Amino acid sequence: MSTKLSLIFLIIGILVFFSIIVRFIQHWQWKISGLKRIIGTNNAAAGIEFAGFLFGVFIIISSVLDGISLHKNQMLNLMENGSASLWSFAIAIVCYGIVGVLVLLFLGQLGVHLLLHLNIKAAVRSNNIAAAVVVASIYFSGAFVIAGVFSGENEGGDGMVAFVFLTAGLCALFLLTYFYRFITSYSDEKEIKADNVAASLSYGGMMIALGLIIGHAVEGNFIDYPTSGLLFGKALLAVLILYPVRQILVQGILLGEGFQFYGGHLDEEISTAHNSGAGAVEAATYLTAAILAIHLGY
Repeated sequence: MSTKLSLIFLIIGILVFFSIIVRFIQHWQWKISGLKRIIGTNNAAAGIEFAGFLFGVFIIISSVLDGISLHKNQMLNLMENGSASLWSFAIAIVCYGIVGVLVLLFLGQLGVHLLLHLNIKAAVRSNNIAAAVVVASIYFSGAFVIAGVFSGENEGGDGMVAFVFLTAGLCALFLLTYFYRFITSYSDEKEIKADNVAASLSYGGMMIALGLIIGHAVEGNFIDYPTSGLLFGKALLAVLILYPVRQILVQGILLGEGFQFYGGHLDEEISTAHNSGAGAVEAATYLTAAILAIHLGY
């Protein structure tokens, strides 16, 4: 078997391994198989929560697998020489991946409790679609931050550096999510508990956008704590774009309701009319702004 083909099988093996890990974690967490929880009960909320976690896991794994791309030639040489060092690469990838998955699982539980004072299991079992959308969004946003720290392309750091920037990134995600929701005149917690999908789309889109920006902020080679910390803080400034995006672009231009510093017709459409279309437009605009900010180098 050629070395390149062996490398492909190694990658496939890692993906299969983590698919099994996801299934095991879901079974352990919910005390029921995924098939029965999603298909057997026709619970859409369970499917959305599961999809969010699955997507988050593979965002992390794909980032960790960047290490294979980065060291591809070195790994091929090891395989040709029959060196046992190849297994050190595979073991490192699996270990980083497992740590990332466990952090993501903990993050989902902690995030919903801290931000919305919501019981995930009770909400999902009652088929609360809005709650499931928010849980999936927490998994998405958290995965982008974790992936930024564990990226195989990062160089110059060690386990302690990864821990410091992972902690900083996740704290920034929670704090910015908490403070950013003060720009709405309605209570996100109350609306999401009442299964308002429009509010969950608005909330989820904003949180994923923050995750993209913060994940980009923690990504990159480590120089030293002062320099890398300064670059992290500078990259976080991109979150400031989300306020005018909501109040000027979405409400003032796209919905044609004019600019207001606080509240306005957009809030009414989401909290009173439960207009999921307005929530989806807001979410999409947040994500577009975050992607543009990243590509512009913030």
